Amino acid sequence: MIVSVTKIELRSYSKLFAFFRFNAQIIKELESTPCQKYQVTGSWNLKVWYTMTLWENEQELTDFYRKGTHLMAMKASKKFSSAIQSRRAAGDALLGWKEAKALFGSR
Repeated sequence: MIVSVTKIELRSYSKLFAFFRFNAQIIKELESTPCQKYQVTGSWNLKVWYTMTLWENEQELTDFYRKGTHLMAMKASKKFSSAIQSRRAAGDALLGWKEAKALFGSR
């Protein structure tokens, strides 16, 4: 199985609404996919957000992020995000947030 972790840094607090709007739509869409589990968490200052999903295989993950709301969000992300990074790990369950954030060198 594959764990996908994404770190999203918002340009400013004014972009928080745009992020929440897309994220809510993406979560709704995730619920109709083969995604096994998902989680979202933010930093204490609400400018950095992490999403984590668990997939059976690479094809399911690729199919999801290359279409629908997720594709629209990726295209629009330049307007609300200053940086987006993704990492993948093998595993049968979602990682703990400390371990997931460490994939980006975060402490």
